[in-house]
Amino acid sequence: MSPLPQNSSGPSAIKRRVLSLPTLVSLGLAGVFLSFLAFRFDVEPGAIWAEVRSSEWWYLALALPLHYTTFIFRGARWRLLLRNVQLDGPAAPGILYCSELVFLGWFANSVAWLRLGDAYRAYLYRDEQAASFSRTIGTILAERVLDTILVMLLLLFVVPFLIRGSGSAAWPVLVTSIALACVLLVVMAGISLAGGMAAHFMPGWLAERYERLREGTRGVSKDVVPVLIWGLLGWLAEAGRLYLVVHALGLEAGVPLVVFTALANSLLTLVPTPGGVGAVEPGVTAILLKLSSIPLSSAAALVVVDRAISYVSVIVLGAVLLLMRHTFGQGLRGQGRKVEFERVEEV
Repeated sequence: MSPLPQNSSGPSAIKRRVLSLPTLVSLGLAGVFLSFLAFRFDVEPGAIWAEVRSSEWWYLALALPLHYTTFIFRGARWRLLLRNVQLDGPAAPGILYCSELVFLGWFANSVAWLRLGDAYRAYLYRDEQAASFSRTIGTILAERVLDTILVMLLLLFVVPFLIRGSGSAAWPVLVTSIALACVLLVVMAGISLAGGMAAHFMPGWLAERYERLREGTRGVSKDVVPVLIWGLLGWLAEAGRLYLVVHALGLEAGVPLVVFTALANSLLTLVPTPGGVGAVEPGVTAILLKLSSIPLSSAAALVVVDRAISYVSVIVLGAVLLLMRHTFGQGLRGQGRKVEFERVEEV
């Protein structure tokens, strides 16, 4: 097969954008989000810092590794989806390799605009494993649908515990999750049911890629229970991280509120800024103020510490991992082989 053309719209362009100067400049947002939070709610940074200094550090020492188990769980789930759509060639790579790519996707989402992390993850897998880019994107789309459904179900479970008093503030988050789940389910159903009918109206090259995308989404129809369990564990790890941060700061927050806040946090990261900066910080703080008796300085401290773990640490460790990959090779590669462009399937 002849080498792939390098054009401005292909996967190489995705890599250039993720590693571009504007993206590196966006790293500065990680250093200013504390100031943004302080000015947005008119709270003294000194009060926030006093709360942080008084925290129980051993809880935070547990929260950090717990947060990173979510990448293991999500990597295991993605490996199942990849294995289910593997038509020929070598088997899907190992869990550690898949977890590494999931983590790099989160890193890209944290520093790049328009949530390029999923496309970047698919590009890396395509480039290193001689896989189809379109089919890989299909597995990631299936992941997104599963995640949205799990978020909706978890919110449906915890929102009834928050309806007392000003708990009505929880309903917009629940409605948003239901709307997202409906939209993605319609998209998935359209991709699946349109099938050959849609391909008849497409140019040959596009019809072929569309079929590979459909093949990728079908991976969710096999091993449904393990796929859902791995996904649920990933979300519980995120809620567990926040629960430990709450206890580190000595705050009073029940499990339903912690789970709700962690899920709302994930929805706010969908705002089209790197890592949801500018939306997550005031959004989560407002949720805590409306749904609990936590004071403003404590809520702000909670957001700062949690974002330091879930956002800043991802940027720092992601940059280190990228540097190691570029310096020493391609990380925890499943097959340990170098893939040349001539061996890579069509996009």
